[in-house]
Amino acid sequence: MTACSVSPELPPPAVVETADGPAQIKVEGTPDKTLPPTDPDVMQHVFAAELFGAEGDFSNAAAEYLKAALASDDPEIAERATRVAVSASEWQMVALASDRWASLDSTSLDARQLAAGSRLREGDYVGAEYQLARLLELTAHDQAHGWRIVTSLLAPAHDQVRANKVLNNLLQDFDAGSNVDALFARSQFAAHAGDLEKATVLINEAIVLEPGRAAFLAWSGRLAINRKDEALALQRYRQAWELSPGDQAIAMPYAQLLKRNSEAGPAQEVLAQLPDAPEMRFTRIIFALDVDDRETAELLYKAFEDTQYPNASDTAFQAAQSAELLDYPDEAINWYKQVTDERMSRAVLRQALLHAGLGNLEEARNLLAQVRFQSDNDTLSQSYQAEAQILQDAGRGDEALQVLNDALETLAEDVALRYARSLLAVGLGQLELAEKDLRRIIAVQPDNAAALNALGYTLADLTDRFDEAERLILQAYELQSQDPSIIDSMGWISYRLGRLQDAEKYLREAWELSRNAEIAAHLGEVLWTIGQEDEARKIWNSGVEIDNENEVLIKTMHRFGESP
Repeated sequence: MTACSVSPELPPPAVVETADGPAQIKVEGTPDKTLPPTDPDVMQHVFAAELFGAEGDFSNAAAEYLKAALASDDPEIAERATRVAVSASEWQMVALASDRWASLDSTSLDARQLAAGSRLREGDYVGAEYQLARLLELTAHDQAHGWRIVTSLLAPAHDQVRANKVLNNLLQDFDAGSNVDALFARSQFAAHAGDLEKATVLINEAIVLEPGRAAFLAWSGRLAINRKDEALALQRYRQAWELSPGDQAIAMPYAQLLKRNSEAGPAQEVLAQLPDAPEMRFTRIIFALDVDDRETAELLYKAFEDTQYPNASDTAFQAAQSAELLDYPDEAINWYKQVTDERMSRAVLRQALLHAGLGNLEEARNLLAQVRFQSDNDTLSQSYQAEAQILQDAGRGDEALQVLNDALETLAEDVALRYARSLLAVGLGQLELAEKDLRRIIAVQPDNAAALNALGYTLADLTDRFDEAERLILQAYELQSQDPSIIDSMGWISYRLGRLQDAEKYLREAWELSRNAEIAAHLGEVLWTIGQEDEARKIWNSGVEIDNENEVLIKTMHRFGESP
């Protein structure tokens, strides 16, 4: 733990709104200044903490730093103790250390924020209220920021009744009942608690008091969308956008809302008002293609050649992605060659896949071999998976399997590689290898829904071990009940077990969620079996329109005497 060997100068910890519990604090780093000379006993605890940290024992490192902080009058040591405790997720220690830090540096917003957050995690709402009050005092010059921190810390609290009481006490203590920033914060708090009506009333009060705040209007629009009031949402977002046309957080949802209401032209005009940058140009190309405006997409793409952006590598990457979307593979390859930043390995992978699509298999494989010499394990894994996919698509399944075998010699614990090999093994008829790989994944990751589903579906489809298959698929369904592929498996095992009504229900649900050729094959088979042959043909034909080369669909149709 490098945090234990140097003292940091950190940006403030970020408050985030979604996590497992209250006090959603993300520590971005650790200090890097050398600590000043101090008491020998204090330094003994600091050195002990560094040793524990070097050994990966973060909890004991946090405990030693806490001892140092309690024995020292140096706020930097208290800060270090707090941040190391956060890194170790030792929230009681965070509470003690941050208290010490705040007492030694009463103007530190970070200290108050961490102190309040840690107390909320521990259920100490009285202590949290004290720290939040001090935080609001420190942010009196920027009340919007202060109230935003308060609500983001209170919103995910386990006990919402007590959290709401804390908020009401703070509103009363700071005479903020009609403060617009407090109203905005309370509206967000109410929405997080699921009370959209109250959230709407509160933000409307804020808008009456200060109608020129774009953030208020945009939030009102967001609430209106959630309340299914499209007319009000359009009105509010238009008002917000007119006040702040260059704000991406306002323009993007406003454009999506316009598109949803069949106003694609105005939506593109909204996006055109945003500051021009490579990523935004790419976003606009995606949007134009999504509304079937290829002409605009082409014009935006061609402008990459003539527009001088500060970062040439980023420009090349965004242009390459745009070329891919527009189906210009050669141009995409040339753009990807110009990428020199941290995305270079990803760019090489994309080049390889594009070469393969053009039939240049050996060129693709050579590129993938080159990227392996200087790649981290993730990129290395992706390169092997890409090569296997390229070979499989070319009908060279045995070679693809050998690539994955070689990859797993190097990266034996790589779940993605093992999962890829299991699926390939099924296609090659090597059921024993597929089952072995999937069971190994499940042994390491018992909640891996994809692996559970893959094994369950394979057993249901290719064996008569239906009871075992159903148990596995049910486990996957309990983990991800909205996943179309898992719902499809639920339908397929029901069909294999003769429960045709259940099979139809699940497969119709899967088809509604994902128009997938394999789901079409399964649903059509069930419909044919229950006597709905005309509807089965319609479903199969829809599947053919989606993917006329899907092997499962083609074989299914042939079994029932139908031609794709």
